[in-house]
Amino acid sequence: MVDGVVDAVVAEREAEGQSADWLFVGLDFLKATPHTEGERILKSALFADRAFYLEKGNIDLEHLTILGYRMVDPATGRLLIKNPRDYEIGLPVEVRDTAHAIFAKGDIYRGHEQADKIWHSITTQTPPQPGVGT
Repeated sequence: MVDGVVDAVVAEREAEGQSADWLFVGLDFLKATPHTEGERILKSALFADRAFYLEKGNIDLEHLTILGYRMVDPATGRLLIKNPRDYEIGLPVEVRDTAHAIFAKGDIYRGHEQADKIWHSITTQTPPQPGVGT
């Protein structure tokens, strides 16, 4: 299934004369907080807030660019993650609404350790192992 989606997206981008060197991720969005397992967000609410996401949002691993600053050693007051910004792997470039899902398209960084691992897992491993939204 994932291979078919990736192939279709690559073919679409190439047919439009655009680079196929980007990541396409469709997710069942959950808003996670450290205190709850998760809460569902209405699809319409996500799409309505797309301008904010495109302007201020990012693509990261496990929400650590935000949650990492809340992960503090109580004894020392120091962050448990040295630099939470290291977990940002890209930026959103488009948000699209479809009948059943919101799709976010983003550019993944190159030459960035975490981003390169994700890109490698999507493009060379069989089957692909997406690290976003799992």
